[in-house]
Amino acid sequence: MTELLIDQEALEALCHALTKASWVGLDTEFVRERTYYAELCLVQLALPDALVLVDPLKVDIRPLAQALRGPGLKIVHAGRQDLELLLQETEDLPQPLFDTQIAAALVGHPDQIGYAKLVAQRLSVELNKDATRTNWALRPLSERQLAYAEDDVRYLDPLRDKLESELVRLGRMDWLIEDCAALTDPGLYRFHPGQLVHRYRQGANLSPAGQAIFQDLLVWREAAAQEANLPRNWVLPDALLAELAAHPPKSPTELAAHRGLNPQSLERWGDAVMATIESAGDRPRHPWALPRLDPEQERLYAALAAHVDACAKALAIEAGVLCSRRVLKEIVQGGAPGNLVHGWRAEVLGPQGARLLAEMGNLHAQSA
Repeated sequence: MTELLIDQEALEALCHALTKASWVGLDTEFVRERTYYAELCLVQLALPDALVLVDPLKVDIRPLAQALRGPGLKIVHAGRQDLELLLQETEDLPQPLFDTQIAAALVGHPDQIGYAKLVAQRLSVELNKDATRTNWALRPLSERQLAYAEDDVRYLDPLRDKLESELVRLGRMDWLIEDCAALTDPGLYRFHPGQLVHRYRQGANLSPAGQAIFQDLLVWREAAAQEANLPRNWVLPDALLAELAAHPPKSPTELAAHRGLNPQSLERWGDAVMATIESAGDRPRHPWALPRLDPEQERLYAALAAHVDACAKALAIEAGVLCSRRVLKEIVQGGAPGNLVHGWRAEVLGPQGARLLAEMGNLHAQSA
């Protein structure tokens, strides 16, 4: 019978073992439906000689942070959410890292391939995924849940072994190291107001003054949701914020007349909403791109997209591994080119890619 580690002294002993392990498989289970911050409910760890499930509802997992920075490789699959949660709980990130989803994409699998599918294809093992959507916060956890949790780390090292061999054969191991290192940057997990122009594209249809209000309301709501630990839309829904930005109320009475703002929300958030609207400037601090590309932007976008497709085809990987279409559009509309101008992606795109990216930068500078 599988048991949870629920004793602090036992956790300290486990941490000592983790620092000595040549590799550690890592996964987490959490719930987030009713909160802003995810609630960590389970930490699964695989070591060369053991599988361990840690109950973070019973023990302080902060000692894990230092242990997971030991020299052994930390193996995850699609680990960004797990890492964000561990950073939230321990203020630290595991490293060095090997993400099997990233590795799989670099050798030709779909760039979002799931763990169970990859295990089936690479190891010929069919996993039972019927516990995926269970409530991990309830105790006691069932034997079915615990077995599912163990399987989520049981096959990480065998996957790593097969994928690493192929990466070495293809000369792409440095690519994986670069992409996994990016996941260990704490800045990746911080909220930046500039991200809102990509997350809430409806702002592009507002006037400059409306965009300023919408952006300030979104920033205010982010802080309010964090403070109350509520989902963003439980504070105020997206559609209501956009409506308030398009037709800003001039008084609390006008605010109360907006649909979607119930009396409880009005009492709790009304004053802050009015203050945010009244203090907004004439233009947003982070401008939205126009909803449609102009002809010159469309030409550059099509040229770079075709070049990305050709480079990806030559490597037998999906184009999205190099750069997604969404990011390409953001770049042509003035977004930062990010990892397309340094590292392995810049090398793959070569002089033609660098030229097209430079043209995009010049176009944006002229229109600014």
